[in-house]
Amino acid sequence: MDEVNHRALTTPASSPLVSVIILNYNGLRYLGARLKSCLDSVVECDYQHFEVIFVDNGSTDGSSVFVEESYRNKVLVIQNQRNLGCAKGFNVGIRRSKGKYLALISNDMIVNRNWLNPIIKLMESDRRIGLVGCKRLAYGVDRLIDGIGADLYLCGRLKTIGAGEVDRGQYDADRDDIDFIGGTQIVRRSVIEQVGSFDPGFSEFFSEDIDLCFRVRKAGYKIVYVFDAVVTHIGSATFTGLSRNEREREFISYMMNRNRIRTGIIHFRVCRLLSSFLTDLVWLTVTPSVKNKLSLLTAYAWNIKHLPATLKRRLEIGPSPPYGCKYGMHLAILSEWRAWNRVKHSL
Repeated sequence: MDEVNHRALTTPASSPLVSVIILNYNGLRYLGARLKSCLDSVVECDYQHFEVIFVDNGSTDGSSVFVEESYRNKVLVIQNQRNLGCAKGFNVGIRRSKGKYLALISNDMIVNRNWLNPIIKLMESDRRIGLVGCKRLAYGVDRLIDGIGADLYLCGRLKTIGAGEVDRGQYDADRDDIDFIGGTQIVRRSVIEQVGSFDPGFSEFFSEDIDLCFRVRKAGYKIVYVFDAVVTHIGSATFTGLSRNEREREFISYMMNRNRIRTGIIHFRVCRLLSSFLTDLVWLTVTPSVKNKLSLLTAYAWNIKHLPATLKRRLEIGPSPPYGCKYGMHLAILSEWRAWNRVKHSL
């Protein structure tokens, strides 16, 4: 199917073309009718100059056939023969896209009708903005925030901002002080051309979007949260479906650790990298779960095996500036001691 969204062919050229790329894996199995809710929300949004690209990552549940039949002439369907993972899957869609802006979303996002308008307006007004994220609300719970982005701590772990809070307007202001925006990313094509698309070294899933945020900011661009661009997150439905199987849960845990460690080796400066290793060592010592210990050790073993390739990547693009690196609670005492020690020696 080679047609693109018909709106992209009939609206004024003054409106920049946005390519909305939806990545799917067995969406019908794990989402059911909510896959249609995702697609309906995208094709019916108020922004008038866009194309929709549905990248099916080797699904076995008939997802691609369903989309081709239900959204003919509205959605371009790309069928991968196997599951390429998030990074490679999105890259397939990026290569086929034509937009000035790329809106990258998963199949468990339902977008508000007005979601693209404030984003494109802001990005058109400031070329220093390279990547933008949305306010994510939780599906099925009124006004519950799923997250607006995340802080990345010295130890290498993320803390989602706003998750579990009731939306009372506390995040109703644009922000450019957020370390990481994922789930839904709107990025300039020119920025992707400059810094590169998703790193295929992050196979399967996790951390490919964190890595992209590092590279975008390192190239001098701002990453901005836009409060009035709202999406509803059904809640990692694919991962939830996979995690019903114990072996799949173990694999997901392993991939989280594996790609998190690789991210740190590529991007962290020495202090931050040592902090991450120290935190893992402490966690390895105190966790009672043998399976969790094995998951982390196996992840480190993989990274040791592939260390030459990772260090080569570090030389190419990293390490990154700390961007006001944040201390986790476990390092709060160390932070205070260092501040006190500096004051003491300055007297």
